[in-house]
Amino acid sequence: MKIKAIAAALIMSFMLSGCSFIGFDAQTLMHPPRPTGEKADIHTLLVKKGGEDITLKYPQNGDYRSAIITHDLCGDYNEEALAIYQKGDESSGTNIMFMKKDGKWQDMGMYNNSAAQVDKVCFGDLNGDNKDEVIVGWGSSLNNTSTISVYYYKNGKMNELKTEQGYTELAVMDFDGDKMHEIFTANVSVGEKPASAQLFRAKQDHLEMMDSCPLDSGVTKYASVQTGLINEKQTGIILDGMKSADTLVTELIYWDNNEKSLKSPFFDLYTKSADYTKRNTSVVSKDINGDKIIEFPIVNLMPGYNEKVTDDSAYVTNWNRYDTRSNTFVRAMSMVLNYSDGYWFLIPDIWRGKVTTKTDTTKRMITFYEWVSSDKNPNGAIGAALLKIQVFSDVEWENGKGTTGFYKLLDSDNMVFAANSPSPNNSLSLNSGDVKNSFKLISHE
Repeated sequence: MKIKAIAAALIMSFMLSGCSFIGFDAQTLMHPPRPTGEKADIHTLLVKKGGEDITLKYPQNGDYRSAIITHDLCGDYNEEALAIYQKGDESSGTNIMFMKKDGKWQDMGMYNNSAAQVDKVCFGDLNGDNKDEVIVGWGSSLNNTSTISVYYYKNGKMNELKTEQGYTELAVMDFDGDKMHEIFTANVSVGEKPASAQLFRAKQDHLEMMDSCPLDSGVTKYASVQTGLINEKQTGIILDGMKSADTLVTELIYWDNNEKSLKSPFFDLYTKSADYTKRNTSVVSKDINGDKIIEFPIVNLMPGYNEKVTDDSAYVTNWNRYDTRSNTFVRAMSMVLNYSDGYWFLIPDIWRGKVTTKTDTTKRMITFYEWVSSDKNPNGAIGAALLKIQVFSDVEWENGKGTTGFYKLLDSDNMVFAANSPSPNNSLSLNSGDVKNSFKLISHE
């Protein structure tokens, strides 16, 4: 059954999604945990070189959050190591030390940066020599002070390329399909300097900018960054930017190999914004259906509501991908999200544009209604109730309090999520199997 297959893919997507916003800084700990195993030997060399009075520093963002990271840096299929730490207090800046194991761990380069923090550590082959370079963002993207350094293996040691390139957000990926990685940066607007994205490639002793493009100037920071496929054949990056405490927009950027330029198709030159994707919900872009393509949300009000509504369940969230050949959005699926009770409901195709919702917060119930248009009422009106989803306590469910006509969808944390189909003979009514397959709890990421 199609609904069952989609729902299964969806739940795996939510379960496997990783959080990319919460970091750990050793400064917030009185006694940072001491490494064990292989990292304990690395730590011993670190103390020998840096002294006893060191504080491990943990990257605040990105895929690598450890202060000690192992990775093949020499292209010999063996893992080298890097460690990030401070000596004494923050006034001494932050150090990075590279180590290679030849019987025992040995130093192969130490560098200091004046930044008090490390934002992100990335890896990628920037020059096509089959060795991954280390790209470090020094500082914190929260206050727009991060700058990039590149570390590369040559002549038996790690070397440093310091740059003055600042960023709000950083990503490393092969954007143009040449088997080498490029460095992508996004910068929010500061003063009279507009928001923009840049793409760089490595050129011996410097970074060369390939192109830049404008971004939404109202964005103050980025809540989510996703890199990978944006359709079946095109890679790119999707940024979910915060314009205010409760407003997000999505921006998509990719490299056009035909025009040799960086594209930002959601950006409107007239308004200098990406407001077509604007929404007042916290949902961010992701591979929502497990097809390895990043989808982005477009949030629309249900029929019968206006812009003043504040209830999440009065919106339908349409997940889309972007077709760069036709410059169009391609919808993947639609759902109603109920953040207050922690679940979502997949909207079947036969319901699209034909249903609306009402929420009873006292009963913790959402009711889906048929939306009926006619010659007498072309704007439409509420029709028959098609589905009720309600949250009961375990005690209420066991005692049968208000549960007449409801069947259990699932239970979690002493709560029972249940459904009722008031109009089973309506052509838009769903059977209990489809309802159960379309209902899922929101995983905490």
